[in-house]
This record gives sequence, C-alpha cells and structure tokens, in this order.
Amino acid sequence: MKATHFTSNILSSAIEAEIVSPQIIATAAMQNARDAFQRRCVYFIAVGHFFNDAYAGFLSPLLPILMERLDFSLSRAGILASVLSAATSLAQPIFGAINDRFNRRVFVFLGPLLTGIFMCSLGYATSYEMLIPLLLCCGLGSAMFHPAAAAMVSRLGGSRREWSMSLFISSGNIGHAMSPLFVVPVVLYWGFPALPVLIFPVLMITFLLFRRLPEPQTLPILSRDRTNGKDRGNQRLALFLHLAISILRSVMITGFGTFIPVYMHARGHSLFSAGATTTIFQCIGAMGALLSGHFATRVDRRRMIIFTLLAAAPLLASFVYFSGGPALLGLALSGILLYFSFPLNIVMAQELYPHRSSMISALMIGVSWGVAGLFMTPLGFIAEKVGLSSALLTLTAIGFVAAFIAAFLPKD
Repeated sequence: MKATHFTSNILSSAIEAEIVSPQIIATAAMQNARDAFQRRCVYFIAVGHFFNDAYAGFLSPLLPILMERLDFSLSRAGILASVLSAATSLAQPIFGAINDRFNRRVFVFLGPLLTGIFMCSLGYATSYEMLIPLLLCCGLGSAMFHPAAAAMVSRLGGSRREWSMSLFISSGNIGHAMSPLFVVPVVLYWGFPALPVLIFPVLMITFLLFRRLPEPQTLPILSRDRTNGKDRGNQRLALFLHLAISILRSVMITGFGTFIPVYMHARGHSLFSAGATTTIFQCIGAMGALLSGHFATRVDRRRMIIFTLLAAAPLLASFVYFSGGPALLGLALSGILLYFSFPLNIVMAQELYPHRSSMISALMIGVSWGVAGLFMTPLGFIAEKVGLSSALLTLTAIGFVAAFIAAFLPKD
C-alpha cells in the first residue's frame, strides 16, 4: 500500500508538473525578454540621436552667414529659428500618436535621414523664402524620430531602462552642442555649396538602423493597463506632474542657454568665450544625463528628482553673482544636476502608460522643449524691463517650484 501510494504521488506530481511547467516557462521567458538589455540596438539608436540633433543644430552657427549671404534682418532670422523649433517640438505628439497606432520602426531611421537631407539642402537655397520649407521639413524629420526612438529605447533597455534613456538623451545633447564643429569648417573652407557633403554620415547611420533594429511588434511590452477610474485619475495627475516638471526644467536650461552669450558679452567677454561657456553648460549637462542611469537603480528616483532641482537653483544663481572660475564651476554643476533627472522623468512617465510610450515621449521631450522655447519671448521682455541679471535669477527660482511639484509625485 505504501509503494502504491508513493507511486501515485509521483505520477500526480509528474502530471501536475507537465501541466504547469509550460506556463511557468512561458512566464519566465516573457519576464526575461522584458528584462533583457539589447545593448547593440540601444547604442545604434543613441548614435542616430546624436546625428539627428547635430543636424538640427546646424541653423544657429549658420545664421550669421545666411543673413549675410541672403541679406535678411535679425527679426527674419528669429522667424527661421521659430519655424525649426515649432516643427521639431510641437509636431512630436502627432507622430507619437501615429507610432502608437501603427507600431512601426520606420520613423526611427527615416527621421534622421530627413533631418540631415533638408538641413544640408540649405546650401542650395537662393532666397529667404526657400529656407522656410527646408527648415520645416527638417523639423518634421526630427519630430518623427524622437517619440518613436525614445519608446523603442525604453523597450530595448529591459531592466536598464533608465540607463538606456540617459544614454539616448545625453547623445542627442552632445550632438546638438557639437554641431558647430561639424558644419562651420565645411562652410568656411569650401563654401555653402559643399554643405551636402555632410549628408554621408546620416546615410550610414540610416542604413545601420534599417538593418539592425527589430520590428516593435517583436519587442516585449508591459501588460495593458486595467486600472479603474480612480487609478486612471491618479495616472493622469502623475503624468501632469511629470510634464510640468519637465517644462520648468526645460525653461531653465533653454533660458540660460539662450541668454548666456548675451549676458557674458555685455560683461566684456568675447563672443568666443561666451559661445564656449554655452557649450560647457550643455556638454557637461549631457554627462549628467548619462550618469543618472547608473544611480537610478540604487537611489529612489523621486528623491533624486527633488534633490537635483533644489541643488541646481543656487548653483545657477552663483553664475550670476560670481565671476571667473567660481561662476563657470557653478554653471557646470548646475548643468549636470538639471540634465541628471531628465531621463528619470521620461521613464517614469512611460511606465504610467506603457502602450502609449511614443505619445508620452513626445510630451516629455517635444512639448516640454517647445513650450520652453515659447517662454523665451516673455523672458526677453522681462530682461528689458528689469535687466538680464534679474531675469536670469528669476529662472533660478523656477527650480524651487519644480522641486515642490516633484514632492507630490507618487513614491512607486
């Protein structure tokens, strides 16, 4: 009887294992797929972001030469910058919604290609009117790239989503900051007709992205949201808080990046020194975005956002109050802290709506920077009324407001 009882237990256990094992294996396989960090694909997209933002950054260093070549005023130059900024930033939600609907990778490799082709076509522009459609198409190429690429990076990052997003963000910032190094020597030595020579790097990265990136349908994704009405309300509130923080942070970065050259030149510094200071602020800040991915898994993300915003505000103020080395040190450290928490906000917002990650990325990246650009006009009026130093100090106070809003983010 004992042998029979023992044998029946073995048989029942074997049958039960035979039934349960495929489910366990499938669940474990799905979890492993979600946690897998697809390093090579993430690096390819980061390189694509580097070149996309580098091409989008060609306009600023080319504006003085374009103004002299085509003979248009400073106000018309501002219109060109607004066209590029609006097309790049404010069109992103449209492409984000399209990408969430059709879930294709075409925007990831087509976006940098369009950005590079149309920006390099400025060399063939023979009038001011030709510049506007070229810049509009360039901005739309950048707008279609960012939401799709950010969503794919998050899904390819697996358990290292924060690190993947920080690499993605920092590569774009570095590319934008280094764009004058690519375009100015070509135009100065070979002239505007040689500008299309710079298309070849983007052709190469487009080919690599086309060949190497997987279709989004094959990538793991979190389970579809099944929350009730109250939880959905909390999700919307959390998303609104993340977006508000991103906008305020972008206003601080854009404001200082825009007015640092004017501020330093007014204090007797050369144009080269003013431009170099802006590059330091942006490039070192991009390193801060890269560092955040390493700390995200070790420290509470919400606390990191609050701390970096609180610490960045007085460091930015030190740039206004001091001069020389202390001012540059405060500016560099504030850049690190401001960019540090930017990838964290994006990833946390994507986790709220995993099936709409492209649209969320468009809001957090495109809309935040686009709205920040619109704030530069009233900031300029404030600077005219109270002085540029007081206007910059007003920007530093925004950091405390953003930190206060971050205190209401959900802990989980």
